[in-house]
Amino acid sequence: MSQATRSWLRKTPSRHTRVNYARDLQQFLHFETIGADELERLARVHPEEVARWRDALRERGYTNSTIRRKLTTLRSLFSYLQVYGYVGANPAHGKFVTAPAVARDGKTIGLSPKDCRRLLDIPDPSSPAGVRDRALLGVLAYSACRVGELVALRVGEHRVLAIYGKGGKERTLPLHIEAVERLNRWIEVAAITQDRDGALFRPVASPRGKGYDGFAARFLTARAVEKLVKNYARMIGLDAAVTVHSLRVTALTTARERGAEILDLQDFAGHADPRTTLAYIRTRDRLSKSPAYMLNY
Repeated sequence: MSQATRSWLRKTPSRHTRVNYARDLQQFLHFETIGADELERLARVHPEEVARWRDALRERGYTNSTIRRKLTTLRSLFSYLQVYGYVGANPAHGKFVTAPAVARDGKTIGLSPKDCRRLLDIPDPSSPAGVRDRALLGVLAYSACRVGELVALRVGEHRVLAIYGKGGKERTLPLHIEAVERLNRWIEVAAITQDRDGALFRPVASPRGKGYDGFAARFLTARAVEKLVKNYARMIGLDAAVTVHSLRVTALTTARERGAEILDLQDFAGHADPRTTLAYIRTRDRLSKSPAYMLNY
């Protein structure tokens, strides 16, 4: 059972997804008091136990979307164990345990074009770290990529992004000229032009050095980017709920408002289903394009 569980975690090529799956599983194991050396007990888990975990998560204040994601993690694990022959019916299947409803319109805050511009321009262009951050924000705002996709980029991909999304699916995105210019400036300042297979975005060599003493030859983490965006958003007085994901929402909503078709946006975002893309389009666009305005009796 331990081997099967490890194989399930390794199935996805996304490190970010593996980390989240492992965290969700550990939380469920703790709830069930299943030790790391007792994973064979997973074969005896019943739907009522999964339902109790769902209810406990709700009582602890988790959002519906987070609870749904955690249930999806369990469902994926038990489905994998079924293939291995370790379990019978999937105790986390939707027919046994109902996941809480989530509004189709997402919760993540999007920015107005004006506020997005303010965020893009707040990093200090005179410091090496500021140059990096301006490039980083430019890629997020102009590509609608996920933070996990951003931190995996390599130097040689800075003009046309080769992005590896969820499930290992690859898509190629051209970049807006402003993002390209910001990236070129960053690569020049960091002196990493020749390191084509190296990390595109890197942490500073020392916490207080602002990049003047160089950058570490490793990938910046998703958590570091999330913190960075939060800090800049706070500096210009944006809503405290603004996150790095807000730039993805902003890019898709703004492109839709300016005439992009949903199917094109679906490819741009790397979504498998256009309904997922629609969840990123915020209300101001939905209302202005409502079928109600097309009625005439």
